Amino acid sequence: MSSASSFSRASSSRVRRDSQVSELPLVKCPFCKGDSTVVERTCKKEENFNRKFYRCLTGQYTSAQCKFVMWQGDYAVWLVKEGFLHGWTDCNAHRTEDDVPESVKASLKGLHDGIEKIRCEMKEAMSRISMFGIAFVTAFVMFVAMNVMK
Repeated sequence: MSSASSFSRASSSRVRRDSQVSELPLVKCPFCKGDSTVVERTCKKEENFNRKFYRCLTGQYTSAQCKFVMWQGDYAVWLVKEGFLHGWTDCNAHRTEDDVPESVKASLKGLHDGIEKIRCEMKEAMSRISMFGIAFVTAFVMFVAMNVMK
């Protein structure tokens, strides 16, 4: 998503309350000349429900609305590229495993299970290669030994 036009004005996305801390640093909008700071919002549309995005509110609800808007992942990459964030260690430094949403935990478990399956398959393949290698070397040694004895 690269423009504000992806969100309808009727969207019921909300600015996070001041008591809640944004997961990523909120910086000055790179597109606006003023002192507008990017805000974190949560999408309420069904296709991206609860997905976080960051946008500038300058000119909100007018034809002159700022076009700066990014999904959370794109915003994090942009922050790193622009030097606002030095890798993931700078954000959520005080987060514990209990703070991680269940959907993320489930995704990570699925990813971990997939990696474990691939690791087992690789181990099995290496074992087969090793067995074929041993059989080949044994056959080669026997062939050489038989030819030397002639």
